[in-house]
Amino acid sequence: MERQSPPVGTHQLLAVIYGFEVWSGGERRMMTEGGLSASMLGMLRSQLESAAKRTRVAQGPGLLVFDNYKDARQAAQAVASVATTVELREVTPATSGTGEGWTAADGAHYRAVAGGIAQIVKAGTAADRSH
Repeated sequence: MERQSPPVGTHQLLAVIYGFEVWSGGERRMMTEGGLSASMLGMLRSQLESAAKRTRVAQGPGLLVFDNYKDARQAAQAVASVATTVELREVTPATSGTGEGWTAADGAHYRAVAGGIAQIVKAGTAADRSH
């Protein structure tokens, strides 16, 4: 099934959702920037700095939101060089921060658009996918 382009004048937002696999307490855990080592955090920051800023709408732990596909895809590929999992999802601002979705550093909440763009750019290990 081919996905149609949004109608003219429609503002499309795309989120790059990413996570990292770390060992903690003898267990493998997925997390965002909060639990990373200083060296891994430095590599992530370098990749985040290389992602487009002009079209970046919001960002937060494990989240970058862009207003166009090209920049979102480029950012997803850059972050994939250091993250364990990276997804690209079409999102819309949500009226509340409750329920499914992602929250940016400024407190804005985003939810996936039903039937919107959803791509796995980089999948984690088989152990991650089995949970």
